[in-house]
Amino acid sequence: MAIFHWQWIQRPQHPALRLLLGVLAIVFVAGIVVLGFFALLAFAFIGTVVAIVRALTRTHAPANTTSRVSDPRVIEGEFVVVRNDPAALKH
Repeated sequence: MAIFHWQWIQRPQHPALRLLLGVLAIVFVAGIVVLGFFALLAFAFIGTVVAIVRALTRTHAPANTTSRVSDPRVIEGEFVVVRNDPAALKH
């Protein structure tokens, strides 16, 4: 039974070249991790700035203007009256 595996690149036979490629791979992966970390810091910084700006603008926004309803049991909104007679249902 043959084991199937992919061999995309030929590994070099020289030990120093193998070591060099291994070190380059480690540096490449470390660079990606560092870039991801700085991207995370940038997103966190921008998110913090946006949150602070939103909080400051909400405190300086004018309060809810006078409400027309003084009874707290009343819910304001729009509505449509639906008739339930046979003449309205035929159209």
